[in-house]
Amino acid sequence: MTPSPATSSRLALVMLTWNQREMTLEGLAALERVEAPRPRVLLVDNGSRDGTIEAVRERFPWVETLALPDNLGFCAANNRGAEILLRDPALEYVMFVNNDIDLEPDCLARLVAFMDAHPRAGACGPLIFYFEPSDRIWAAGGRIFPDLMWFPPILRGKADPGLHRPRRVGYIHGCALLVRRAVIDTLGLFDERFFIYHDEVDWCHRMERAGWQVWLVPDAHLFHKVTQAVGVHSPMMIYYTARNKLLFWWKHGRLADLPKFYAFHLWKAIRIFARAGSFWSVVSLGKAVLDALLGGFGKGHIERARKP
Repeated sequence: MTPSPATSSRLALVMLTWNQREMTLEGLAALERVEAPRPRVLLVDNGSRDGTIEAVRERFPWVETLALPDNLGFCAANNRGAEILLRDPALEYVMFVNNDIDLEPDCLARLVAFMDAHPRAGACGPLIFYFEPSDRIWAAGGRIFPDLMWFPPILRGKADPGLHRPRRVGYIHGCALLVRRAVIDTLGLFDERFFIYHDEVDWCHRMERAGWQVWLVPDAHLFHKVTQAVGVHSPMMIYYTARNKLLFWWKHGRLADLPKFYAFHLWKAIRIFARAGSFWSVVSLGKAVLDALLGGFGKGHIERARKP
């Protein structure tokens, strides 16, 4: 890990990357443009083999870096970064961001100002737009339906209806999630059994159950470099989302909800397979259910099933 900057901030960011050098450089360039004071930024490289760390150290000497030897997954890698940042006793907020983001220069300042004014807010996040087209919302937070294990994003694909007032939501997506240090001190970090997908849903749900609040701050704007054509589900995504829904249910569900849970997700599985059109999608779902029943969480997808 490279040395820490001379001065720390109340806010520090963890950015995660894995074999996306150019995307990461663009994301860090966006953070370089935020309003002063610039937050502390730690880039966690999840075992990349494309020279990402070397390029970042040359282009952004103010960015701290943590090079992990292997891909530990979204949860564990973010946790390792946060644990380093939290050694600073002055730190009040940790924000987790993807490397495929752009943001308005005042985005972080607005989020911190909101948290300062709302001491029961355990976490908050910005209104997230698609990078292209930038007038369409990617997520305005998300809802949690524990009885169905369904976690739909709010307003995905819709034009901005003119949101200005902060509002309570079920969860904030992990690509731009700001968390109060006191939450981490009492509840811990991401549950690493999720590895990837639905981890932020679980964390925000735990916050709410512990008496904290989760908020969308719509005047803070961030842009996510994804396309609206992400309808085809890869076998890897099917595996982790299916398995992790079951993990969420083991943690938070009720036995009485099982019939409607299975009926709802049978319908969704039929739709997903119709879109994916892949034998490996079916295999991934079967392995996801088997692994969940046997307690096989963490990293566990089928290597061949990585390919759509």
